[in-house]
Amino acid sequence: MGRVAAMNCVLCELIGERQSSKTDVHHIRDGAGAGQRNSDFLTVPLCHESCHQGPQGIHGDKSRLRLAAVTELDLLAMTISKLQEAA
Repeated sequence: MGRVAAMNCVLCELIGERQSSKTDVHHIRDGAGAGQRNSDFLTVPLCHESCHQGPQGIHGDKSRLRLAAVTELDLLAMTISKLQEAA
């Protein structure tokens, strides 16, 4: 999770916005049961204010995901790709 936490927000990069707050590590929800958190290997970097905890973010109405036309699994694939490029 440390390498993911050091990355920039993948959703801000995707929609062409500048990240304006710290990076949070978000555990994707796909495949997790109700009230459960997925594995630490299934995480993506999201900025705290806009894409993670903001009203339009993953824990809000998810409109930023719809704007980018992606799912949480798409963001995970992008994160894995970026980690492999950096290795």
